[in-house]
Amino acid sequence: MSILSPSLLRSTSLFLLIGFVALMGIVAVNFWLGERAQADFDDAISARDLRIAAVELRNAMQTAEASQRGFLLTGNEIYLAPYQTAKIQARRRLSALQALLPASSIPESTFGRLDTVLAAKFDELDRTIALKRDKRDEEALAVVRTNSGKALTDEANVFFAGIIGQADDTLTAGAAEQRANTMWVRLVSAAGALVIVAVIGGAVLGVAGYTRELRETRDQLAALNDELEERVKMRTQDLGQARDRAEVLLSEVNHRVANSLAMVSSLVTIQAKAVSDQVAKDALAETQDRIFAISLVHKRLYSSSDVRVVELKEYLSSLLDHLGISLRSEGHGVTLTTDIEPMELPTDLSVNLGVIVTELVTNAFKYAYPLGFGEVRVHLRKLDQTIELSVEDDGAGRAEGAPVKGTGVGTRIVNAMCVSLGSEVEYRALNPGTAARLVFSSISPSVKPS
Repeated sequence: MSILSPSLLRSTSLFLLIGFVALMGIVAVNFWLGERAQADFDDAISARDLRIAAVELRNAMQTAEASQRGFLLTGNEIYLAPYQTAKIQARRRLSALQALLPASSIPESTFGRLDTVLAAKFDELDRTIALKRDKRDEEALAVVRTNSGKALTDEANVFFAGIIGQADDTLTAGAAEQRANTMWVRLVSAAGALVIVAVIGGAVLGVAGYTRELRETRDQLAALNDELEERVKMRTQDLGQARDRAEVLLSEVNHRVANSLAMVSSLVTIQAKAVSDQVAKDALAETQDRIFAISLVHKRLYSSSDVRVVELKEYLSSLLDHLGISLRSEGHGVTLTTDIEPMELPTDLSVNLGVIVTELVTNAFKYAYPLGFGEVRVHLRKLDQTIELSVEDDGAGRAEGAPVKGTGVGTRIVNAMCVSLGSEVEYRALNPGTAARLVFSSISPSVKPS
């Protein structure tokens, strides 16, 4: 018989329908029983709390009465040590009973009478204790002999026994209900199991019919899979070759950019030699340093295996060595020391950071030491999720509110680069000297997760 025959489809659908109905029935019954079990559980918890509150209220009253008797008999104040605690405990438990009243079947009038009885009982206890303290033993004994306190205690005990008995009845009924629910769960589960077994038996017949064609289909799929794997293999080889060509092209682009920037730097050098104005010469020299900072990144990229990041220790060390030699050749006697931790940074951030370092170090060389001698220190370290750059000197310092020295172009460049890094430079007086500090994220602001 074909597995696609109408009779097989109908029988399979019927088995599935029966199984689905049985499953829904089991789920519905279990849900209903679960709701009943939860309601019984809540009732049991309420009954337990009610019983505990009643028992503890009775114990508190008995403790207070025993404390009063001991004091009346001996006159020793030590017997009254638990009295006030028991009195406060009784009031608390009475409030707890009142809070549990809506969840129980105790009439509100019963609670009101119990409240009145307890108030009268503690009033009688307070009165006899006060008379005993005033040395009026005969009057205290007369109050006791009236047996009004005993009557109040007996009446309160009747209320306590009723409340505790009702709570015990509720707990007993809840246990019986739980046993009945358990029996129903067993019966429903057994019936559902029988139905499911029957459904499985019918399904097995259909599975046996499918097995043969599945084997044939599997063989066909294996042949198709072999063909697909061959195509994927050829496509993967093509993609690998394309990737290799792209890497070569990207490396070539970085190489040509670096060469072009080197040519621009040479042109700037020629231009600087052709002008006689010292301000123009200085501006061109600064421009050449900025170009070098950018070109150095591209030199690193075309010799690196990963063009997405730049190793900062190697890059900044080379950049600062070049700056130190360049600035000292202009007559500056300042020494440059560095402390750079090994770390990597995305290419675009590395370019911005290199330009900022160039500007800050150049400014420190030019303006920190008017006499031309001193030290400039560059620190770069990795914090938790950020990077900290600081350029420090021990020179003349930077007066707050003083005008920017030079043309101000370097300051504007630093501010622009800081914006691209999502940060800003903070200047702090060291007395003597100045520290320029910059903290930024190691992730490009444009690609930060939202």
